[in-house]
Amino acid sequence: MSDHWDIYFCEIEGKFASVVLDMDIWKEIEKSEYPHPMVLRIRIKNPGESGTPINEEAELINDLEDKINDESAGFGFHVGRVTTDGIRDVFYYFSKPYELEKAAETYFLEHGYEIEVLHLEEENPWDFYFEYLYPDKYQIQHMGNRKVVEQLRESGDTFEDVRQVDHWVYFQSIEDKEYFDAKVKLLGFEIDSDAPNDDKIYSHIYRSDYVDFHSINEVTDILVDLAGECHGEYDGWGTTVVK
Repeated sequence: MSDHWDIYFCEIEGKFASVVLDMDIWKEIEKSEYPHPMVLRIRIKNPGESGTPINEEAELINDLEDKINDESAGFGFHVGRVTTDGIRDVFYYFSKPYELEKAAETYFLEHGYEIEVLHLEEENPWDFYFEYLYPDKYQIQHMGNRKVVEQLRESGDTFEDVRQVDHWVYFQSIEDKEYFDAKVKLLGFEIDSDAPNDDKIYSHIYRSDYVDFHSINEVTDILVDLAGECHGEYDGWGTTVVK
């Protein structure tokens, strides 16, 4: 497995869902050598309000998952998990058929857990990983937003006030940039006319906004969309700490 694990949140069938994923595993292995995707489904005994395990149960389930991961090291990879509505699905790709249910029963049944093992059918190798587990462009940006918001919180930000928030968007041509600038001005953004003139074509824009997680997600969703319409790429945001 890779060192790049991350988490994002979404809704599945109207319920809150937490997705923890190895983001770079596909870059470090030959995917065709691991053609057997499987799912270990665990019914959580005492889920919290969000439908995910809490406190000691969360630690126990994580520890039991780690035991299975250790057993399958060398011929399989744990690539991620989805937890929603009191159910945790743990996803694996194996190089050969594997008795995952037998291995899981060894650890989970003695703790009174109901488990089920599912075999996934894929038309192309790793379709399920990329089409179901991997985050879309908005979720990827939300993951970056969460990290910035956490840094602000650790620095003592109260998130009670609006403040200037700076954003950067990169383009392939001056025409694309100018089209973007014209559209983003209609949304109340200002354009930094003093941006450095280097080899890269980009817009540095800013506007006063709230930067709590929900509010900044709404802003970046709009900018990710608009950048795409203008053949550009949204590159993130920054702001100052307000205590």
